[in-house]
Amino acid sequence: MGPSLKAIGTGAATNMKNLVLSTILILLLGCSAEVPEDWDEPINIPPVSNLFAAVARWTDPYPAFRVIGNLYGVGTYDLGVFLIATPSGHILINTGIEGSFHLIKDNIESLGYEIDDVKVLLTTQAHWDHVAEFARIKHLTGAELWATAKDAPLLRDGGKSDPNHPTGGSRHMFRPVSVDRIIAHGEVIEFGGTELLVHEHPGHTPGSASYSMRAMANGEAYDVAIINMGTINPGVQLLENPNHPTVDQDFAITFKRQKNLDVDIWVSVHAGFYQLHQKREPDDIYDPMTFYDPEGYLKTINRFEKLYQDKRIEEIARIPEKS
Repeated sequence: MGPSLKAIGTGAATNMKNLVLSTILILLLGCSAEVPEDWDEPINIPPVSNLFAAVARWTDPYPAFRVIGNLYGVGTYDLGVFLIATPSGHILINTGIEGSFHLIKDNIESLGYEIDDVKVLLTTQAHWDHVAEFARIKHLTGAELWATAKDAPLLRDGGKSDPNHPTGGSRHMFRPVSVDRIIAHGEVIEFGGTELLVHEHPGHTPGSASYSMRAMANGEAYDVAIINMGTINPGVQLLENPNHPTVDQDFAITFKRQKNLDVDIWVSVHAGFYQLHQKREPDDIYDPMTFYDPEGYLKTINRFEKLYQDKRIEEIARIPEKS
């Protein structure tokens, strides 16, 4: 079992992550820019996934689990993939990296559902570690992909237009996939008796999004959210960023919106963000209160906002004074 980021400590984890990302950049620069025809022939892996499997366990299997109501986790050990099951078909949020398809499919089937019944695909952010299997699932199931206006271009060109692309847009980061519908902040997605509210939380990508819904348990109604955190990747410049000039403002908007969001039960795009492995064991029986953590939600938002504020201060200090 590889070391977790938590186990090796915050400082060491950050250094290791930066080292891994630097190594990935070198690997990507040496990879072919062609999109292979075979679904099982990857664009970015195996070298990329092998590195992250050792650090963050992005490709390690993890059994499906029920969050609350009709919301289930069907992703990997670290990457959050979520299924909303309805009588009219299912909504799938995120897919993880390339090579995750069979893990997701197996998890969905373990719950008694079929991946062929997925009708709507949603994403929290158009980065390769969360969307790389959309093209395959869309092709196999006929599901529609819905995305925000600012992340849709990234999905369509396989991440080449990402303003913080590690190789400057010279190659695909995942298979390009068509977007069938644009969704926007404040929109309510009504599907199969479930109402899902869209929250645009930009910054990490220009069109990052979170989703919230109401769920019943033990005779009580709870505010439930799938949150995309306002994390800043290594190398991203907040101020004077010509590729993403609104990034600083985007993060500020996201933190304000997230702090004003009523949340009882929540999950996120990485297990460590919402303490999945501290809150449950793989063989735990369903308990709708497992992810009840409103205090932890606000604490996590405040922690990432503090990192954002600290980075702004550092960048401001480096800006030369104008005479």
